[in-house]
Amino acid sequence: MKNIIKMLSANKDYRVVVTDTLQIAEKELGDFAGQDGIRRFLEQIITNCTLLSAMNDFSQKISFVLRLTKDITISCMISNSKLHIYYTAKLNEFDGTISDLFDDKSMLSITTGDWETGLHTGTVEAHIDNVDMLFAHFTVQSEQLPSHFIMAGTKTTRGLLVQPLPFADEKLMEQADRELVYLSTALEQTDWKSVLDIYRPLATVISESEIASGMV
Repeated sequence: MKNIIKMLSANKDYRVVVTDTLQIAEKELGDFAGQDGIRRFLEQIITNCTLLSAMNDFSQKISFVLRLTKDITISCMISNSKLHIYYTAKLNEFDGTISDLFDDKSMLSITTGDWETGLHTGTVEAHIDNVDMLFAHFTVQSEQLPSHFIMAGTKTTRGLLVQPLPFADEKLMEQADRELVYLSTALEQTDWKSVLDIYRPLATVISESEIASGMV
């Protein structure tokens, strides 16, 4: 199933990526035995890693490492359109809240490239227990184009990334952001085959592609 849709706004002032990672999460988290809240947290990480990777270049390797409290690490690797997530086993027994996972030493690192093309790693402090805001914070602090991550309502395996282009008008982007947040409810409830209909008035499709679980 093609679960990545890349679009360009009608005014060509921002790019959008939409993804559905349900099948990936089902395979990657098949052995997870922890709290539902922690599972949703992991699902959201998978979704946001997929969105950022798709916005950049799927032909380029990208890895995400989130170092949290109590020696808990969550890492996500995407290569050759395959995603694999690793997490410290103690997450299966963790009985706290999401905010309990973060402390003043928490860090998020994202590495792109490979040994042939060169590696680039950006690291930011992870003092935000909201995954969307944390990834958005990374794009600002790592001198990338500031990006807005939007989940599909409460559906953590589906989301959208909007990235303004350098010449985008700030007021128009604020309006576009509001529209895309408003449409997140429709994104949550709409069958994936009909998702394009939600955004057709706002953007045109650049490409459709697929990312799958790295589990054998």
